[in-house]
Amino acid sequence: MKIKFTILVLVFGFLANHLKAQQDPQLTQFMNNKLFYNPGFAGSTPDRICVNLAYRSQWVGYGGGTAFTPEINGAKPVGRGDEPTTLNFGIQGNIKRFGIGLNIWRDNLGFTNTLSPTLSLSYIQPFNNGSSLAFGLGVGIIQKGINGSKLVPLTPGDPLVPTGDIVANAVNLDFGIYYKIPQLSIFDDFYFGLSSLHLNSPVVTFPTGGDSKQDRHYYAYTGGIYRMTNIDINPNVFFKSDGVKTSFDFNCLATYNQTLVGGLSYRTPQEFSLLAGYNLPVKNNVIQFMYSYDLITSDIVTYNQGSHEISLRYCFGISVPPRQVKPFYPLKTPRML
Repeated sequence: MKIKFTILVLVFGFLANHLKAQQDPQLTQFMNNKLFYNPGFAGSTPDRICVNLAYRSQWVGYGGGTAFTPEINGAKPVGRGDEPTTLNFGIQGNIKRFGIGLNIWRDNLGFTNTLSPTLSLSYIQPFNNGSSLAFGLGVGIIQKGINGSKLVPLTPGDPLVPTGDIVANAVNLDFGIYYKIPQLSIFDDFYFGLSSLHLNSPVVTFPTGGDSKQDRHYYAYTGGIYRMTNIDINPNVFFKSDGVKTSFDFNCLATYNQTLVGGLSYRTPQEFSLLAGYNLPVKNNVIQFMYSYDLITSDIVTYNQGSHEISLRYCFGISVPPRQVKPFYPLKTPRML
């Protein structure tokens, strides 16, 4: 299959000695992976540690083919690439008023890949009404790689086109705030998050001389739970922008009897998603499994079979046994007898 969009953008960008404005991966199930987009979320589950794992395969069937130059150049093959895939792992918890989190994601797109581990630290300010406001800072690494074996240079021996794998790194900084309140109007567990990732707009410089810039991104999300007798309704809204392009996610989940989960999602401009999940009770904790299928209604639908995403979330508490204090007995001496 001829890939005429994503791979060509990347190929021509690299051959021009610069990869432009790389986008962050997108997750349909963002409500289950809040740390991914906001370091202020670290420590937002008091006295509990939460672990998240997510995998997304986007535009299934779109990759694996050969990218071609425009027809005016004789349709010469310039490379092969894979469909976008994203793997994310996150873990976070708190120590009193301080939150700590670790988020690691790896993204493959065409003949490029990105690996980004980030350590997040937050300060949590509680209020008398049970709400809390957290400020978080994320410090990490952006590592970008190019698989040169998938490229075919237009000019044989072009020094700017690698023949093997090349990797380069840059320091990355994130910032975010996260607010939550037990009840707001008709909603329980209401939350609001605002963040900016890649504050320093890190630039990765490759050994061949080319570079890749990760532009600053802005995110905002909010949601809450409306509880009924046997069903909980959970609407969520997600705003994303890199300063040039902006999109929104609107979704609504329904949980029946705290166990079965189903929902719908819409992403601007033309993408719908179906979500389904199951909450498995484990002692006093819950393991949540969720699956989503994205159906694209734009012209690209001709070249793919949609996007699949699965996630796993588990929160657990750590109980510290009370310290055993030995009873005190007065010391007797012969003088006191």
